[in-house]
Amino acid sequence: MRVKLLIIFFACAFCLTAQDLSVYGKLDPAQIQIGEQTTLRYEFAQPKEAKVSMPLLQDTIAKGVEIVEVIKPDTIDLGNGRIQINLDYIITSFDSGFYFIPAMQFVSANEKTESRPIGLTVHTVQVNPETDSVKDIKEIMDAPFSWKEFFKWVGIILGILAVIALIAFILIKYVFKKKVPFIPEKEEVKESADIVALRRLEQIKEEKLWQSGKIKEFYIELTEVVRVYIASRFDINAMEMTSEEIISLTRKYPDMDEVRIILRQILELSDLVKFAKFIPLDKENYCSIIDAFTFVEKTKITEPESTNDDAENPKNTDATVGKEFKS
Repeated sequence: MRVKLLIIFFACAFCLTAQDLSVYGKLDPAQIQIGEQTTLRYEFAQPKEAKVSMPLLQDTIAKGVEIVEVIKPDTIDLGNGRIQINLDYIITSFDSGFYFIPAMQFVSANEKTESRPIGLTVHTVQVNPETDSVKDIKEIMDAPFSWKEFFKWVGIILGILAVIALIAFILIKYVFKKKVPFIPEKEEVKESADIVALRRLEQIKEEKLWQSGKIKEFYIELTEVVRVYIASRFDINAMEMTSEEIISLTRKYPDMDEVRIILRQILELSDLVKFAKFIPLDKENYCSIIDAFTFVEKTKITEPESTNDDAENPKNTDATVGKEFKS
């Protein structure tokens, strides 16, 4: 008798242990029409502290049955150290028939349990040709032209092009530091320093500033032409130097030896007029313009003479300039 009681006691204890995990599955509703949705729920009970592995369902739960949405699990406290987890899946099917949803297995460290299989019935849409109005699918419609949509996309495209142009400009100007020759520039033929100086001296001669009483203006323009010529011809920063500094630097150039006195006379007389308000005689003014012509002619870069006649009959520069000026 005692042996039987022990057997009954252990059997009951085993049954209680086996009931630690329980799962119940259901469909609500269990019958749908094609394309409709239903909720598949698994109600799973377990001890609070137990760690249980549950099935992970993603796209399909059975052939022909698709999962539309997976609902976040919901937990309910059952008391006595137990909880219930509700797993909900929104499912559907697009073909009529009966579908068999297989059993799902839940496993803990010491136990596993399975849900019961569930059946899903999917009905087709019943149509009565006599009472129901059945129409064919409409043809594809052309959307009407929208000016608002047109200008919207034009604005977007123009905006993108503007941003691209701005980025290109920044890269070219500040990153690559290169100029893009959008329009080819014509190369200008640079005139020699003596041609520019002689032409400007001719203009000063024609202006007749000192004859009009504008003596200071005459010497300002005259010395400016001479200084610009020296800067270009001898690479001396004559525009920023004093007259004495210019004279001192000319000693480095053999070409200046015979005209250094002429240059000194021009610069010193100009300084007296500009800074000491000195009024020279007409003869001195005349000599200043002649000296400027002579200085340029004597120091300009000359090409080799090509004919014997030119070598036999050299021109007297001073006489020629004086003669032209008198005329």
